[in-house]
Amino acid sequence: MTQLIETASLTGFYELVTRLNGNPEALLGRFNIAPEKVKELEGALPFGTTIKLIEEAARELDCPDFGLRLATCQELKVFGPLAAMALNAPTVGGALRASINCLQFFTRGLQMALEKDSADNHSRLWFEPVRGLPALRQNQELVLGVAHLALKMLCGEDFRPQAVLLKSAEPLHDRYQEFFGAPVYFAQDRDALVLSANHLERKIAQNDPQLHQFLNNYIGDALRGEPMELHHQVERLIHRLMPIQRCSLQEVANRLGLHKRTLQRRLSEQTIIFEDLLDSIRRERTESFLAEAEMPMTQIAALLGYREQSSFNRACRRWFGTTPLKVRRQLLQAAAVEQSQPSEAEAEAEALV
Repeated sequence: MTQLIETASLTGFYELVTRLNGNPEALLGRFNIAPEKVKELEGALPFGTTIKLIEEAARELDCPDFGLRLATCQELKVFGPLAAMALNAPTVGGALRASINCLQFFTRGLQMALEKDSADNHSRLWFEPVRGLPALRQNQELVLGVAHLALKMLCGEDFRPQAVLLKSAEPLHDRYQEFFGAPVYFAQDRDALVLSANHLERKIAQNDPQLHQFLNNYIGDALRGEPMELHHQVERLIHRLMPIQRCSLQEVANRLGLHKRTLQRRLSEQTIIFEDLLDSIRRERTESFLAEAEMPMTQIAALLGYREQSSFNRACRRWFGTTPLKVRRQLLQAAAVEQSQPSEAEAEAEALV
């Protein structure tokens, strides 16, 4: 399964690589990622691809602290609604637990947990990719760096973790102490930040309980729609690409940073055929557009991604057995009949008279 992550996870990548005298477009192209996608931070990318991209950038630019440098470009803001929810939680511990519960809104490829150590009353906030994804050093340091800076936003600028734990046997660079301001231990079983009870109990100054609950509900509702599932990302791209007449399997694969055959295979694993999905969405949108009496047929054809009106006409016959004009008449007649019928409340009122 292709695990996705919001493209916002690459916030600052383009600028950082440029500042280090590298070529961001060449690096992104090597991993089949469109530079415009990263500049605009739109949609999602395969998480495994972004992990390898960050590792390769550090190697090519000879920048062993690339992950931490990229973290300084991001902080909590990369998480969008998750960030707003965390900033409006009552306590830092509450913010972390809410973020853990809703992390799949941002990616399904990362595991995050807050585990208490009963021996010393400290807790470990740890992160690791799900099984099947590489746990490469630069991405792990990026995640820890973003978490550290996010905690600064929640706790205040004076925040320092009790310790930083790294699975790697030895350091990549000498910036750990400067960045985290805490002891760093290597050859640990997890990559984690160690937090005290005081850290977790600290109140968040801008806490708004109502907004926190609203955002929690909003994200929960969105998660039921599985926004990070591949087929939902494909549907989203189809809707965006149809009006500019670039809605092909190849273009969608490019926008997702996948090879065409890989996308085809991943969809096939979910018993989805791209052409059938596109056709289904076009038919659904056609009924919606034709129900608008004043919308010109040429405009509808263009919005559905057809270059020729005749292509739209043939599709309409295949879907509905008749022409677009007759379908519009049927839809408008059905709407008029429905409007002329009394509502249930009106019918009950008439019955009482």
